Amino acid sequence: MKQPLGYEDPDHPNHVCHLQRSLYGLKQAPRAWFKRLHDYLLSAGFVASKTDVSLFHYSAGASRVFLLVYMDDIIMLGDDSALIDTLLHRLSTTFKIRDLGTPSFFLGIETISVDGGMILSQRRYMGDILARAGMTDCKPLATPVSLTQPVTTTADLFDNPTQYRRLAGAL
Repeated sequence: MKQPLGYEDPDHPNHVCHLQRSLYGLKQAPRAWFKRLHDYLLSAGFVASKTDVSLFHYSAGASRVFLLVYMDDIIMLGDDSALIDTLLHRLSTTFKIRDLGTPSFFLGIETISVDGGMILSQRRYMGDILARAGMTDCKPLATPVSLTQPVTTTADLFDNPTQYRRLAGAL
Protein backbone atom coordinates (compact mmCIF):
# COMPACT_ATOMS: atom_id res chain seq x y z
CA MET A 1 0.00 0.00 0.00
CA LYS A 2 1.24 3.47 -0.83
CA GLN A 3 0.37 6.88 0.50
CA PRO A 4 -2.22 8.68 -1.71
CA LEU A 5 -0.92 11.18 -4.23
CA GLY A 6 -0.74 14.61 -2.64
CA TYR A 7 -0.73 13.20 0.91
CA GLU A 8 2.80 11.79 1.02
CA ASP A 9 4.68 12.33 4.26
CA PRO A 10 8.43 12.62 3.56
CA ASP A 11 9.22 12.02 7.26
CA HIS A 12 7.25 8.72 7.30
CA PRO A 13 7.19 7.33 3.72
CA ASN A 14 6.06 3.86 4.87
CA HIS A 15 3.09 5.03 6.98
CA VAL A 16 -0.45 4.60 5.65
CA CYS A 17 -3.92 5.23 7.11
CA HIS A 18 -5.70 2.51 9.01
CA LEU A 19 -9.49 2.83 8.55
CA GLN A 20 -11.48 2.32 11.73
CA ARG A 21 -14.60 1.41 9.74
CA SER A 22 -15.44 0.25 6.25
CA LEU A 23 -16.22 2.82 3.62
CA TYR A 24 -19.37 2.59 1.56
CA GLY A 25 -18.63 0.75 -1.68
CA LEU A 26 -15.86 -1.44 -0.33
CA LYS A 27 -16.27 -5.21 -0.53
CA GLN A 28 -16.35 -5.62 3.26
CA ALA A 29 -18.78 -2.71 3.91
CA PRO A 30 -21.99 -4.82 3.99
CA ARG A 31 -20.48 -7.27 6.46
CA ALA A 32 -19.21 -4.42 8.66
CA TRP A 33 -22.67 -2.77 8.56
CA PHE A 34 -24.44 -6.00 9.52
CA LYS A 35 -21.95 -6.70 12.32
CA ARG A 36 -22.50 -3.22 13.76
CA LEU A 37 -26.29 -3.62 13.57
CA HIS A 38 -26.12 -7.18 14.97
CA ASP A 39 -23.98 -6.11 17.93
CA TYR A 40 -26.27 -3.15 18.65
CA LEU A 41 -29.43 -5.28 18.52
CA LEU A 42 -27.95 -7.85 20.89
CA SER A 43 -26.90 -5.10 23.32
CA ALA A 44 -30.43 -3.63 23.11
CA GLY A 45 -31.97 -6.91 24.28
CA PHE A 46 -32.84 -8.57 20.98
CA VAL A 47 -32.12 -12.28 20.59
CA ALA A 48 -30.76 -13.59 17.29
CA SER A 49 -32.65 -16.42 15.65
CA LYS A 50 -30.83 -19.74 15.55
CA THR A 51 -32.26 -20.60 12.12
CA ASP A 52 -32.02 -17.27 10.25
CA VAL A 53 -29.14 -14.83 10.78
CA SER A 54 -31.25 -11.87 9.63
CA LEU A 55 -34.11 -12.45 12.11
CA PHE A 56 -34.14 -11.07 15.66
CA HIS A 57 -36.83 -11.13 18.34
CA TYR A 58 -37.43 -9.09 21.47
CA SER A 59 -39.65 -10.07 24.39
CA ALA A 60 -41.00 -7.81 27.12
CA GLY A 61 -43.53 -9.55 29.32
CA ALA A 62 -46.21 -11.02 27.06
CA SER A 63 -45.26 -8.75 24.13
CA ARG A 64 -43.01 -9.89 21.31
CA VAL A 65 -41.39 -7.94 18.50
CA PHE A 66 -39.73 -9.46 15.44
CA LEU A 67 -37.12 -7.61 13.40
CA LEU A 68 -36.02 -8.85 9.98
CA VAL A 69 -33.00 -7.38 8.19
CA TYR A 70 -32.53 -7.57 4.44
CA MET A 71 -29.47 -5.63 3.27
CA ASP A 72 -30.27 -2.11 4.46
CA ASP A 73 -34.03 -2.66 4.78
CA ILE A 74 -35.54 -3.58 8.13
CA ILE A 75 -39.07 -4.66 8.92
CA MET A 76 -40.30 -4.70 12.51
CA LEU A 77 -43.52 -6.45 13.51
CA GLY A 78 -45.05 -7.03 16.91
CA ASP A 79 -48.19 -7.19 18.98
CA ASP A 80 -47.53 -4.04 21.06
CA SER A 81 -47.36 -0.74 19.13
CA ALA A 82 -45.99 1.16 22.15
CA LEU A 83 -43.09 -1.31 22.45
CA ILE A 84 -42.42 -1.04 18.70
CA ASP A 85 -42.34 2.78 18.96
CA THR A 86 -39.93 2.58 21.91
CA LEU A 87 -37.62 0.18 20.06
CA LEU A 88 -37.74 2.32 16.90
CA HIS A 89 -36.81 5.40 18.94
CA ARG A 90 -33.88 3.55 20.53
CA LEU A 91 -32.78 2.34 17.09
CA SER A 92 -32.99 5.87 15.68
CA THR A 93 -30.61 7.20 18.35
CA THR A 94 -27.81 5.03 16.91
CA PHE A 95 -28.74 4.68 13.23
CA LYS A 96 -30.25 7.04 10.71
CA ILE A 97 -33.60 5.40 9.97
CA ARG A 98 -36.90 6.31 8.32
CA ASP A 99 -40.17 4.78 9.44
CA LEU A 100 -42.16 4.00 6.30
CA GLY A 101 -45.22 2.94 8.29
CA THR A 102 -47.16 -0.27 7.96
CA PRO A 103 -45.59 -2.58 5.38
CA SER A 104 -47.58 -3.40 2.29
CA PHE A 105 -45.01 -5.19 0.09
CA PHE A 106 -41.63 -6.47 1.33
CA LEU A 107 -39.28 -8.95 -0.39
CA GLY A 108 -42.00 -10.17 -2.73
CA ILE A 109 -44.49 -10.69 0.09
CA GLU A 110 -47.68 -8.63 0.25
CA THR A 111 -49.12 -7.98 3.72
CA ILE A 112 -52.87 -7.70 4.15
CA SER A 113 -54.21 -6.61 7.54
CA VAL A 114 -57.19 -8.52 8.92
CA ASP A 115 -58.87 -8.53 12.34
CA GLY A 116 -56.46 -10.02 14.83
CA GLY A 117 -53.53 -10.46 12.46
CA MET A 118 -52.07 -10.27 9.02
CA ILE A 119 -52.16 -12.38 5.87
CA LEU A 120 -48.93 -12.86 3.94
CA SER A 121 -49.42 -13.40 0.22
CA GLN A 122 -47.12 -13.86 -2.76
CA ARG A 123 -49.89 -13.49 -5.37
CA ARG A 124 -48.44 -10.18 -6.63
CA TYR A 125 -44.95 -11.68 -6.86
CA MET A 126 -46.28 -14.67 -8.82
CA GLY A 127 -48.10 -12.27 -11.16
CA ASP A 128 -44.85 -10.37 -11.74
CA ILE A 129 -43.02 -13.61 -12.61
CA LEU A 130 -45.80 -14.65 -15.01
CA ALA A 131 -45.68 -11.21 -16.66
CA ARG A 132 -41.90 -11.47 -17.13
CA ALA A 133 -42.33 -14.90 -18.70
CA GLY A 134 -45.13 -13.65 -20.96
CA MET A 135 -47.54 -16.16 -19.45
CA THR A 136 -50.25 -13.92 -17.98
CA ASP A 137 -52.85 -15.16 -20.48
CA CYS A 138 -52.06 -18.86 -20.01
CA LYS A 139 -54.66 -21.26 -18.68
CA PRO A 140 -53.86 -22.42 -15.11
CA LEU A 141 -53.33 -26.14 -14.55
CA ALA A 142 -53.09 -28.23 -11.41
CA THR A 143 -50.17 -30.14 -12.98
CA PRO A 144 -47.61 -27.88 -14.68
CA VAL A 145 -46.45 -30.66 -17.03
CA SER A 146 -48.39 -32.05 -19.98
CA LEU A 147 -49.55 -35.57 -19.22
CA THR A 148 -50.56 -36.47 -22.80
CA GLN A 149 -47.48 -35.47 -24.78
CA PRO A 150 -44.05 -37.07 -24.32
CA VAL A 151 -41.24 -34.92 -22.91
CA THR A 152 -39.01 -33.53 -25.65
CA THR A 153 -35.43 -32.44 -25.21
CA THR A 154 -35.25 -29.19 -27.13
CA ALA A 155 -32.00 -27.32 -26.55
CA ASP A 156 -33.33 -23.77 -27.02
CA LEU A 157 -36.61 -23.34 -25.17
CA PHE A 158 -36.00 -19.60 -24.78
CA ASP A 159 -34.43 -17.33 -27.37
CA ASN A 160 -32.76 -15.47 -24.54
CA PRO A 161 -31.06 -17.80 -21.99
CA THR A 162 -30.62 -14.86 -19.58
CA GLN A 163 -34.41 -14.52 -19.34
CA TYR A 164 -34.69 -18.22 -18.49
CA ARG A 165 -32.04 -17.89 -15.77
CA ARG A 166 -33.81 -14.87 -14.27
CA LEU A 167 -37.13 -16.70 -14.18
CA ALA A 168 -35.56 -19.80 -12.62
CA GLY A 169 -33.81 -17.60 -10.06
CA ALA A 170 -37.04 -15.82 -9.21
CA LEU A 171 -38.74 -19.14 -8.53
